Amino acid sequence: MSDPKVMIGVPMPLDMFIDARTGKWCDREVNFGIGWMVEMVCGGSAARNKNVIVKKLLDTDCTDLFLLNNDTWPSLNTINKLLLHDKDIVAGITPAFNGEFFWMGQVEKNKVIKLKECPKTLTTAARAGGPGMLVKRKVFEKMKFPWFDFVQVDPNTEKSEDYYFSDKAVDLGFEIWIDPKTELNHNHRGVDLLEIARALM
Repeated sequence: MSDPKVMIGVPMPLDMFIDARTGKWCDREVNFGIGWMVEMVCGGSAARNKNVIVKKLLDTDCTDLFLLNNDTWPSLNTINKLLLHDKDIVAGITPAFNGEFFWMGQVEKNKVIKLKECPKTLTTAARAGGPGMLVKRKVFEKMKFPWFDFVQVDPNTEKSEDYYFSDKAVDLGFEIWIDPKTELNHNHRGVDLLEIARALM
């Protein structure tokens, strides 16, 4: 089997802001693999930009897509570590804050992963958060467009583009995995949420 070729996809906001640590991580990470590349797309919503990234992926010979937000970054060699799991969809964990801290992704559908309730080892999940998600090419090839979309569930609830993708993937028979040992830093309004999350655990 040939070595994997990974595209790092970063959906960008309209102002083209990217954390310097995210950009530096992308530059260094592609040096770990021959033929790896970075694709940053700006011009619309996160869902639209991710769909463009997938289209670009399918026009290459890349075997995997690693999604990263413009304000998140993992440790070096993260992609290779996730590749070793050999899963169709596997993601690290990224801290977020919305009145309280939680981890992006859902082990149980429609239930947030609270800070101290994260699994300790690689585990199957209902949904993955977008940052740090590694997806094999065949998932996108089997799935119909759009791969990512926002869905208004009710007047007060919106399904994110990552959860929309996760639900479609599960419906097609793909498994989603979360690797809690792969943590991503998250610059939230100038504060690294991972540092705070670690201190609170």
